[in-house]
Amino acid sequence: MQQTGWTRPLSLVFARAFVLLVVVPVLALGVATVFSSGGSAGAASASGSGGSGNYSGGMMMAADPTGGFWTVTPSGAVTPHGSAPALGSPALSNLHLTRPVVGMASTPDGHGYWLVASDGGIFNYGDAAFYGSTGAIRLNMPIVGLAPTPDGHGYWLVAFDGGIFTFGDAGYYGSTAGKGTFAYGLIVNPAAAGYSVVTADGSATSFGPSAPASNIQPSSPPSTTTTTTRPTRSTTTTTHPAATTTTTTRAPRTTTTTRAPGTTTTTGPSGTTTTTGASGTTTTTGLAIASALSTGVLQQGAYVASANPSGMTSFARQTETSPAVATQYLPGNAGWAGMDGSGGSLSWLLNPWQGSGYTLSLGVPIIPTSSSGTAVGTLAQGATGAFNSYYVTLAQTLVAGGQGNAYLRLGWEFDGSWMHWAATTPSAEASFASYFQQIVTAMRSVPGEQFRFVWNPDAGAFTQSGYSVASAYPGNAYVNVIGLDAYDQSWATPQTPTNAWSSTTLPTLTAAAQFASAHGKPLAFTEWGVAIRSDGHGLGDDPYFIDQMAAWMENPANGVTYETYFDDNSGGVNSLITGGSFPNSLAAFSAAFG
Repeated sequence: MQQTGWTRPLSLVFARAFVLLVVVPVLALGVATVFSSGGSAGAASASGSGGSGNYSGGMMMAADPTGGFWTVTPSGAVTPHGSAPALGSPALSNLHLTRPVVGMASTPDGHGYWLVASDGGIFNYGDAAFYGSTGAIRLNMPIVGLAPTPDGHGYWLVAFDGGIFTFGDAGYYGSTAGKGTFAYGLIVNPAAAGYSVVTADGSATSFGPSAPASNIQPSSPPSTTTTTTRPTRSTTTTTHPAATTTTTTRAPRTTTTTRAPGTTTTTGPSGTTTTTGASGTTTTTGLAIASALSTGVLQQGAYVASANPSGMTSFARQTETSPAVATQYLPGNAGWAGMDGSGGSLSWLLNPWQGSGYTLSLGVPIIPTSSSGTAVGTLAQGATGAFNSYYVTLAQTLVAGGQGNAYLRLGWEFDGSWMHWAATTPSAEASFASYFQQIVTAMRSVPGEQFRFVWNPDAGAFTQSGYSVASAYPGNAYVNVIGLDAYDQSWATPQTPTNAWSSTTLPTLTAAAQFASAHGKPLAFTEWGVAIRSDGHGLGDDPYFIDQMAAWMENPANGVTYETYFDDNSGGVNSLITGGSFPNSLAAFSAAFG
């Protein structure tokens, strides 16, 4: 559960069975492999050169302007339908994708198409030309969509945070990056140069060369929108007077009706949105909104005891997976100087990871101790800003060490009495929230930072009697991700895998997802794993837990953005899936995430 300076506690003050992963196979926020593929005959799943006449389970689609359409899966299998030509695909070429495909777009004449992966890698087929990619760029957020220019001689890519990347004759006119919104994709109107960034609330912000950016609200759309919903993704086709542009949204349970002028949109409890117009009333659940916040891209990761990439390589080999996020912990037993990196105290940790391509998920001990174990501060002191200078130093250290985009788990498991920063009383909860605000404000003041701040209780905190997660929450402006620590352990009777899941784990995950959705934040499983406990409350080799967690994480409605399996055996709890103790769980893990 912790690294240097911390031990995994057995006195979990609640029946803590926690579990989960995140959506789609392992992905990283940045290390890209770029492909420029020439056209070739055939299709990944086509029946004859003309393609299949039936929908074959493709998870994204693009329309062929001459008739028909294509579907594509995250693994790059393209299927033509109707009269759409078979032009090739990564799957047909036996390419193993390092990142999943998240978007597809056709050339204007329908004789080619582009695919884009979450790292911005571009695959081009037919007469679709390669104009560049974000392969050489370390992305802060994954790419979620692609749209070509009207003449097909360029294209725009949009990232989850609304950042825009231009290639070929695509012009840059602005973006929604830094505005606190999350992007679904892009809309391009051939009749007016420019583009619109579609955001998670259903609105679109327009940018063009002849006018300043303007907001198009969902209540008065400029076009007719139809949404087809599939079990795991939905594809939205927006029809304009001159052409059709398709964007992909990984948001099941979303239903959109054709909106006429005069349509109104209202937002209700827990993120529920109700749209009323001439065609009727449609309600979008908060969980569907949360699923969009997860980007549809589940980043896979792990914690390994080795503070270097070689440990991750070993984990990847033994689990047959491709982790992209590495969990590590800053020292909590060497005072402020050991935690903030002053005098090079964190070089042992940062140097091995610099340039490795991994994104770090760092546990940050907000009340470290001296070498003798004495706490060097209190939550109440932190709430006044007394320790802000240490976090400025930490931010500078991380940026200089190439980790300016790390996930930072500030005071993780703060609901646990085993932590020096335990927030287990109303006053401590309030102090923790204020202290969290102080830290975020201090670290954001450092040039070059692009940190993602993770508010990280144990999953059981959301259902624990008498505990108020709301009181300890610092506010949406200070939180990027809600993290959960979830292990296969239970005090339920009978102590069987199915009962532990249904009576302990699932209720906590459901409550956490509802909380995250209400606040418009994605979830992450910052620690999770099977467990053998010395007190007998671990379920042991439990592939059922792995399967259930994987399914829960991979369900876009739950809004999970990344997961890191805790591959360790310490503090009386063994979760080391690569150590031989859990052969059945290891097989299930490899099957689910490999």
